[in-house]
Amino acid sequence: MLKTKKFQKGVTIVELIVYIGLLSIFMLVLVDVFVTILNSKLDTESTSTLNQDARYIYSRLAYDIANADSASVLNPNSLNLVSSGVSYNYVLDGSGNLLLNDVTINSLDTKVDSISFSKIGNTVKISYTIESLITLPSGNQTRTIETTVGLRP
Repeated sequence: MLKTKKFQKGVTIVELIVYIGLLSIFMLVLVDVFVTILNSKLDTESTSTLNQDARYIYSRLAYDIANADSASVLNPNSLNLVSSGVSYNYVLDGSGNLLLNDVTINSLDTKVDSISFSKIGNTVKISYTIESLITLPSGNQTRTIETTVGLRP
């Protein structure tokens, strides 16, 4: 007489396919969440770096111009300031770096696309566009800053 087993241990092929399908859906959701988080991090990092550099360049220029004894604009991309006998020369080089006496003042993650100086009476008008070099799916971020700063009397 043969004994038949009522309960067999193991998994059927249908159960295996259902488990693999559910696992695949779960993994796709996790990957999508992970990619979204990484894109958000890049966007935040790009915005933060861009704003920080834009503020630093603005603050540095405003401080130096406000404390300068004299200012001269040799060409629209170059500003020369003299303060207490010390010369400060701002110039945009060919690779997007803003130089102050041959020292780069923007970070490695940004470049200055354009800068323009014009002297109007006892003031200096500044206009510059700064771009983030952190590549985003939506494209690189840019900021344009325009201001006028007066020399000390």
